[in-house]
Parts: sequence; structure tokens; C-alpha cells
Amino acid sequence: LCIFIAEYFYRFYSLQQILYMNRMIFTIIFCVLLLPAFGQEIKYIDRDSLNRFCDRIMQTFAEGKFREATQFFKQHSVMDSTSVNNIGITMSEQMAGLMPFYKKIVGYELITEKEVKNSLALRQYLLKFENYFLIFDFFLYNNNTGWTISNFYYKDAPGDLF
Repeated sequence: LCIFIAEYFYRFYSLQQILYMNRMIFTIIFCVLLLPAFGQEIKYIDRDSLNRFCDRIMQTFAEGKFREATQFFKQHSVMDSTSVNNIGITMSEQMAGLMPFYKKIVGYELITEKEVKNSLALRQYLLKFENYFLIFDFFLYNNNTGWTISNFYYKDAPGDLF
């Protein structure tokens, strides 16, 4: 499978384009994973409301409004405002570089939803492009007061889905 994917990319993209895409994706993952927030008041909500909130974020991503979508995290996330702003800027710039390769966004769908007791949940979404996809992971946490988004990242490799 890896050989097939590599052959596909080498056939349609130059080595420089592939390296650029990989660098961009790894930078995104690195930035998002290093963004825990402290000292911010977090609005906790019930699980169904947070699920709809995640869907709204993904709908905004599907509309191509990357900076606006990241701003939603300020409402129900442990990420601080500065980090959220930086994610929005970085993501907008990186997506502008990737869109010529991925092409037009054609939609999104929830592909996985897992829960550990009533404390931790994972919602994985697929953001579909004409030529490729991105996987968005939302980690939700319940501290017995309510639910919040504790972590978020996206990637271009299906990894643990299969």
C-alpha cells in the first residue's frame, strides 16, 4: 500500500512538491500538539452540544474558512486565545499552499467516534478534497462539570484508521 501511494505521488507531483506538502503537514501537527492553554475560563457544555459544535467547526472548514473555523476553539477548548489565533494563521497559509495539489473541498464526514467511559472521547472527521483528504481529530474531555475540546489536530495519513 505504501509503495502504491508513493508511486501515485511521484507520478503526479515533483519531489519538491511532495517534500513541501510533508513539511507543511508535519509543521501543522507539531504546532497544534504544543498548544495547551492555561488560565483561560473554559465553558463546559453537554456532550450532544459539543458534538454539534465539532460538526459546525468542520462545516466551516468545508467552506474553506480555515481561520474562522479555528476561532471557534476559543469557545469550548482549553487552547488559549493566542494559540488559537496562531493556528488559524498557520493553517490558512498552509492550506493556501496545499490547495493547488488537493484541489477543491468537496465536503466532510464523521468517520469515527470512540468513547472511554464518560470521560474521554475521540471524534475523527474526513475533510474531502477532489484529489486528497485530511483527517481531523477532536479529543473531548469530561471533567464531571461538562465537556470541552482538550486537543485537536489534523493529518494527511490514515494511519490507525485501518
